[in-house]
Amino acid sequence: MDKFLVKDLVVYSLIFGILTGVLSVIPYVGMLMLFMILLFTAPVVILYMIMAGKLDLTNIKDSIIWGAICGFSGNLTFCAGACIVLVLLKIGFDYSSNYLLTTMVMNSPIWLTAICVIFLSTLVATTNAFSGFITYYALNFIRDSYERTHKSEKNNDNFKNYME
Repeated sequence: MDKFLVKDLVVYSLIFGILTGVLSVIPYVGMLMLFMILLFTAPVVILYMIMAGKLDLTNIKDSIIWGAICGFSGNLTFCAGACIVLVLLKIGFDYSSNYLLTTMVMNSPIWLTAICVIFLSTLVATTNAFSGFITYYALNFIRDSYERTHKSEKNNDNFKNYME
Protein backbone atom coordinates (compact mmCIF):
# COMPACT_ATOMS: atom_id res chain seq x y z
CA MET A 1 0.00 0.00 0.00
CA ASP A 2 1.13 3.48 -0.82
CA LYS A 3 1.68 5.65 2.27
CA PHE A 4 0.68 8.84 0.47
CA LEU A 5 -2.53 7.23 -0.74
CA VAL A 6 -3.41 6.12 2.79
CA LYS A 7 -2.60 9.61 4.09
CA ASP A 8 -4.96 11.21 1.57
CA LEU A 9 -7.61 8.61 2.37
CA VAL A 10 -7.38 9.36 6.09
CA VAL A 11 -7.40 13.13 5.59
CA TYR A 12 -10.54 13.01 3.42
CA SER A 13 -12.19 10.67 5.92
CA LEU A 14 -11.34 13.03 8.77
CA ILE A 15 -12.84 15.97 6.87
CA PHE A 16 -16.00 13.99 6.10
CA GLY A 17 -16.22 12.88 9.74
CA ILE A 18 -15.88 16.37 11.19
CA LEU A 19 -18.49 17.77 8.79
CA THR A 20 -21.01 15.08 9.66
CA GLY A 21 -20.17 15.35 13.36
CA VAL A 22 -20.82 19.08 13.47
CA LEU A 23 -24.06 18.66 11.51
CA SER A 24 -25.21 15.79 13.71
CA VAL A 25 -26.23 18.09 16.58
CA ILE A 26 -29.01 19.59 14.47
CA PRO A 27 -32.32 17.98 15.48
CA TYR A 28 -33.72 15.49 12.94
CA VAL A 29 -30.50 15.71 10.90
CA GLY A 30 -28.46 13.84 13.50
CA MET A 31 -29.86 10.43 12.60
CA LEU A 32 -29.16 11.02 8.92
CA MET A 33 -25.58 12.04 9.70
CA LEU A 34 -25.12 8.97 11.91
CA PHE A 35 -26.43 6.80 9.08
CA MET A 36 -24.04 8.52 6.65
CA ILE A 37 -21.00 7.98 8.87
CA LEU A 38 -22.06 4.38 9.52
CA LEU A 39 -22.46 3.32 5.89
CA PHE A 40 -21.36 5.99 3.44
CA THR A 41 -17.95 7.21 4.57
CA ALA A 42 -16.03 4.70 2.48
CA PRO A 43 -18.07 5.06 -0.73
CA VAL A 44 -18.01 8.88 -0.58
CA VAL A 45 -14.27 9.09 0.06
CA ILE A 46 -13.35 6.33 -2.40
CA LEU A 47 -15.52 7.81 -5.16
CA TYR A 48 -14.10 11.27 -4.51
CA MET A 49 -10.54 9.97 -4.77
CA ILE A 50 -11.36 8.04 -7.96
CA MET A 51 -12.91 11.16 -9.49
CA ALA A 52 -9.83 13.18 -8.51
CA GLY A 53 -7.62 10.58 -10.20
CA LYS A 54 -5.75 9.62 -7.03
CA LEU A 55 -7.15 6.11 -6.59
CA ASP A 56 -8.07 3.12 -8.68
CA LEU A 57 -9.79 0.09 -7.19
CA THR A 58 -7.86 -2.89 -8.49
CA ASN A 59 -8.82 -5.71 -6.12
CA ILE A 60 -11.25 -6.67 -3.41
CA LYS A 61 -8.73 -6.72 -0.58
CA ASP A 62 -7.72 -3.08 -1.09
CA SER A 63 -11.33 -1.92 -1.24
CA ILE A 64 -12.11 -3.64 2.05
CA ILE A 65 -9.00 -2.28 3.79
CA TRP A 66 -9.57 1.24 2.47
CA GLY A 67 -13.20 1.09 3.56
CA ALA A 68 -12.20 0.06 7.07
CA ILE A 69 -9.59 2.82 7.30
CA CYS A 70 -12.14 5.39 6.09
CA GLY A 71 -14.74 4.22 8.59
CA PHE A 72 -12.43 4.15 11.59
CA SER A 73 -10.81 7.54 11.02
CA GLY A 74 -14.06 9.19 9.95
CA ASN A 75 -15.86 8.05 13.07
CA LEU A 76 -13.09 9.33 15.34
CA THR A 77 -13.57 12.88 14.10
CA PHE A 78 -17.34 12.44 13.94
CA CYS A 79 -17.40 11.69 17.66
CA ALA A 80 -14.89 14.42 18.49
CA GLY A 81 -16.76 17.06 16.50
CA ALA A 82 -20.15 16.06 17.87
CA CYS A 83 -18.89 16.00 21.49
CA ILE A 84 -17.21 19.39 21.22
CA VAL A 85 -20.27 21.04 19.67
CA LEU A 86 -22.60 19.39 22.21
CA VAL A 87 -20.55 20.65 25.14
CA LEU A 88 -20.21 24.15 23.66
CA LEU A 89 -23.95 24.40 23.05
CA LYS A 90 -24.72 23.18 26.57
CA ILE A 91 -22.27 25.55 28.26
CA GLY A 92 -22.86 28.57 26.04
CA PHE A 93 -26.59 28.45 25.32
CA ASP A 94 -27.89 25.83 27.76
CA TYR A 95 -29.23 23.92 24.74
CA SER A 96 -29.11 20.19 24.17
CA SER A 97 -30.45 18.37 21.14
CA ASN A 98 -29.88 15.03 22.87
CA TYR A 99 -29.97 15.33 26.65
CA LEU A 100 -28.72 11.80 27.38
CA LEU A 101 -25.72 12.10 25.07
CA THR A 102 -24.84 15.58 26.34
CA THR A 103 -25.00 14.41 29.95
CA MET A 104 -22.86 11.37 29.18
CA VAL A 105 -20.21 13.45 27.42
CA MET A 106 -20.07 16.13 30.12
CA ASN A 107 -20.15 13.87 33.20
CA SER A 108 -18.31 10.70 32.24
CA PRO A 109 -14.57 10.25 32.72
CA ILE A 110 -12.45 10.83 29.64
CA TRP A 111 -11.13 7.25 29.57
CA LEU A 112 -14.67 5.85 29.44
CA THR A 113 -15.61 8.17 26.60
CA ALA A 114 -12.43 7.20 24.73
CA ILE A 115 -13.20 3.48 25.11
CA CYS A 116 -16.74 4.01 23.82
CA VAL A 117 -15.45 6.02 20.84
CA ILE A 118 -12.85 3.38 19.94
CA PHE A 119 -15.42 0.59 20.25
CA LEU A 120 -17.86 2.51 18.05
CA SER A 121 -15.10 3.29 15.55
CA THR A 122 -14.36 -0.42 15.26
CA LEU A 123 -18.00 -1.14 14.49
CA VAL A 124 -18.12 1.65 11.92
CA ALA A 125 -14.90 0.34 10.36
CA THR A 126 -16.59 -3.03 9.90
CA THR A 127 -19.67 -1.58 8.21
CA ASN A 128 -17.55 0.68 6.00
CA ALA A 129 -15.35 -2.25 5.01
CA PHE A 130 -18.50 -3.87 3.68
CA SER A 131 -19.49 -0.59 1.99
CA GLY A 132 -16.06 -0.44 0.34
CA PHE A 133 -16.57 -4.01 -0.86
CA ILE A 134 -19.96 -3.09 -2.37
CA THR A 135 -18.41 0.02 -3.94
CA TYR A 136 -15.79 -2.13 -5.66
CA TYR A 137 -18.42 -4.42 -7.16
CA ALA A 138 -20.71 -1.54 -8.17
CA LEU A 139 -17.87 0.29 -9.94
CA ASN A 140 -16.77 -2.88 -11.74
CA PHE A 141 -20.35 -3.57 -12.81
CA ILE A 142 -20.71 -0.03 -14.20
CA ARG A 143 -17.29 -0.22 -15.89
CA ASP A 144 -18.05 -3.62 -17.47
CA SER A 145 -21.46 -2.56 -18.75
CA TYR A 146 -19.94 0.61 -20.21
CA GLU A 147 -17.21 -1.37 -21.95
CA ARG A 148 -19.71 -3.87 -23.34
CA THR A 149 -21.87 -1.09 -24.74
CA HIS A 150 -18.99 0.79 -26.33
CA LYS A 151 -17.26 -2.35 -27.54
CA SER A 152 -20.26 -3.19 -29.74
CA GLU A 153 -20.23 0.37 -31.14
CA LYS A 154 -16.50 0.09 -31.83
CA ASN A 155 -16.99 -3.23 -33.62
CA ASN A 156 -19.73 -1.72 -35.78
CA ASP A 157 -17.45 1.16 -36.74
CA ASN A 158 -14.68 -1.29 -37.68
CA PHE A 159 -17.14 -3.27 -39.80
CA LYS A 160 -18.30 -0.11 -41.60
CA ASN A 161 -14.70 0.89 -42.28
CA TYR A 162 -13.97 -2.57 -43.63
CA MET A 163 -16.95 -2.51 -45.96
CA GLU A 164 -15.93 0.85 -47.46
